[in-house]
Amino acid sequence: MDVSESVSQEMLSWSLIDTLTALSYKSQLYRWTAKPPIPLMATTILIADDHDDNRELLQLLLSGAGYEVREARDGSECLAIARDVPPDLIVIDLSMPVLDGWGVFEELKTDQRTRTIPCMAVTAHAELDRNEALKTGFIAYVSKPFRGDDLLKTIATVLANRPAVDEV
Repeated sequence: MDVSESVSQEMLSWSLIDTLTALSYKSQLYRWTAKPPIPLMATTILIADDHDDNRELLQLLLSGAGYEVREARDGSECLAIARDVPPDLIVIDLSMPVLDGWGVFEELKTDQRTRTIPCMAVTAHAELDRNEALKTGFIAYVSKPFRGDDLLKTIATVLANRPAVDEV
């Protein structure tokens, strides 16, 4: 083995170690250790957030808790996905390009196909927006940054308290 092969292998090893360390750190940092409070029977959650890191964090957290997760990068994409195959819950960031979370919520509630889908705001907006979001009709509001277990408990409560399909 010559020097260039040795250096190449060592760089590959460190790159792999760095990647695994980062993944391990993320999974440990955002791991939810308790069992989900309600049975999860193919419960689908749509995440709408324009930041890749936020979507990845939510996806890891929610899929780790047993939820099926779909993702949207902006409000327009969120609407298209929700209309195509309505999820059980939509987690919406209020600040997104193309169509913000407020606009997405308004569109969802005026569309016959999506009006009954519960929507939850998960955003870094000021506390003043909490009251406005809840008054507007968001089922819950969680501020970023959040604790993973708190978010999952809120989601479980929202899903447990949603009306049955025949009640809507």
